Amino acid sequence: MNQNGNPFESMWPQLSEIYQVEGVSALIDFIRSREPLLERRGLFLMASQRISSGQDLSRTLDDIVAISRAAIGEFATQAELETDPDEKSRRLDGANILSYNLAADLAPCWPDDDEPRTLEHYQEGIRCADDCLRWRHELNKGPVPFSMAWWALGAHRCGMSDWNGASKAFEKSLEAAREFARESDESTEAGPQASFSINIASGWLEFARWRSGDKSSYDRFLKVIGAFSQVVQRGEEEQGDALLGIQQLETAAKRLTVNESPDL
Repeated sequence: MNQNGNPFESMWPQLSEIYQVEGVSALIDFIRSREPLLERRGLFLMASQRISSGQDLSRTLDDIVAISRAAIGEFATQAELETDPDEKSRRLDGANILSYNLAADLAPCWPDDDEPRTLEHYQEGIRCADDCLRWRHELNKGPVPFSMAWWALGAHRCGMSDWNGASKAFEKSLEAAREFARESDESTEAGPQASFSINIASGWLEFARWRSGDKSSYDRFLKVIGAFSQVVQRGEEEQGDALLGIQQLETAAKRLTVNESPDL
């Protein structure tokens, strides 16, 4: 189920009004009161996606956490109740995807989202990433989803100024990206010829190593940004991902080198 194909699209105006007038807790209570399991999944999915993306709504990170956490809990609970293995996997994958999306939303690397992150936000991001890693093992996911989950864990470790823990997470992210690159007969080293997964994991790893005291990593960090820039200049299909990579790394460098710890 996705937002564009959500069978409960007609209920969004009602959900939006509840949220804007009564708040996110009232919205969660309303969705939980719906009896059909499919409807609850659909409404939680739609509400979490739209509140996360803004959709002309005035919302905070705490609102995103509240609705996303409720949605994750709904999918995970329904997975536990399922007796059909395929349906159980679908519900669990829904929780997995929602959990990753929340971790990504809370990461401190988006130039168009300057709301201050707190310790609680980073702790929530770590919880989400840990859940993703566990669920992706259960679901037998491939190396790219694991690379993404390790990235999420590393980004939030960076937010907490745990540079050693972040480095270890990004090493795992890069290891998974390289596994996929070998399977696809692609470059395993960062550069303009490498995949987004290789370059983004490499860039964050060098950033975390640099912040942990390895001065030589700073040049390698800049080289990854340079590699993304070359992809952008080529103007090929990967241009959008390369721009995203530059924005992530530059925003992280700007925000996470000002203070040694999050604003508590």
